[in-house]
Amino acid sequence: MAIGIISDTHDNLSNLIYSLEYLREQKVDTIIHCGDLTDQGLISHFHGFRLIYTFGNCDHANRSIRRKIIKLDQNNFADMSYEGKLDGKSIFVAHGNEKGQIMDVVRLKSFDYIFSGHTHRRRDETRLTTRLINPGALGGVKLERRSFCILDLASGELQVIKVTE
Repeated sequence: MAIGIISDTHDNLSNLIYSLEYLREQKVDTIIHCGDLTDQGLISHFHGFRLIYTFGNCDHANRSIRRKIIKLDQNNFADMSYEGKLDGKSIFVAHGNEKGQIMDVVRLKSFDYIFSGHTHRRRDETRLTTRLINPGALGGVKLERRSFCILDLASGELQVIKVTE
């Protein structure tokens, strides 16, 4: 099973549309968004995907965002963090803006993958037995080239897709 990983959209509609079209072409049907969509009007573009969404520090309308995400599909998820299994792999998802949260989760719980955003910098590293992945940012402050990822959960292969602006 391949999943899409997106973070820090910050209202960048053109980069969001590009990433979603790319994910559709690759037959990805589940997306993890690590927060900071910021504009709840962008949620409708996720139609047809299963969406796991964690709120970021710039998502100020959490209740409305949650309602719209669940309205798209009852199997969608929206909250501050997510713990669950996908394709037999245990995952944790959070935006990553809470100081020390990600490393606390690495130390205290056993997950195959932790997905986060917030830093606007790509990350792919293993700590203890957990692989930490940050897909980079689609919008907001530009610290490196815009990007998102596709992860094949069966093989562990991570594909970083850099967005041309």
